[in-house]
Amino acid sequence: MNRQTDRHRRLLLLAAPLLASMVGLTPAFAAQGRPQTEPGAVPAAPSCELVAVGSGKPGGDIRYKLHLGGFPAKQAVRVDGPKASFRATVNGKGELDRQGVTHGAYRVTFKARGAQQDVRVTCAAPPADEQGSGKQSVKVGKVEVVVLTPPGTVIDCAKPTTAEFDGKITATGPGKVRFHWTFAGGSKPVSPGSADFPAGTTTQALLHVADVPARPNASTVTVFATLHLPDQKMSARSGPVTFTCEKK
Repeated sequence: MNRQTDRHRRLLLLAAPLLASMVGLTPAFAAQGRPQTEPGAVPAAPSCELVAVGSGKPGGDIRYKLHLGGFPAKQAVRVDGPKASFRATVNGKGELDRQGVTHGAYRVTFKARGAQQDVRVTCAAPPADEQGSGKQSVKVGKVEVVVLTPPGTVIDCAKPTTAEFDGKITATGPGKVRFHWTFAGGSKPVSPGSADFPAGTTTQALLHVADVPARPNASTVTVFATLHLPDQKMSARSGPVTFTCEKK
């Protein structure tokens, strides 16, 4: 029994250094399985984009905004543009919008926590117009006027009434299109306004309600309306609207 006891003791003494070394290595191996990214590290895809958001008067400059996304929350950044540079801090979602910037190339620079070098992001930008100036490039493809008043409507011609028309402008934006109406054979502009077109090709409808004066001695009353686009030198005339006067 004494020989067996001595043998077990010798085995335990030999095994002790090996167990100690294994215990000492375990935390290192465990650390390899944990993610090393700390809060505020560079996200997968920080991005920056210059976006057209409309325009002023026809022929004027398009307005742009600079949009940042995917940055570390509350990250301080520096933005370098064609005419100016500025510093800012993104919000808690890693985003930032700066309105009223000019068209051109922009770059965002920031230093993420734990990074040795600055991170630079080049901003995507829409193309400028053919002259490269960023001027408004809205183009009208079609203008038309549809009559909404049902044909053959019977009215009391001794009293004023109204006729309804639907103007339609199809244009490729971005930009504003000014318009006004004329009624019957008159040349006086009425109901002026402007339609704001976003990027791409869209159609906008313009309801126009025209006042029809009283004509007590008439048996029928026929009117029409014309939609004018003065900047494009385009116009469209509606079909006739004929009212039948009540017989008394």
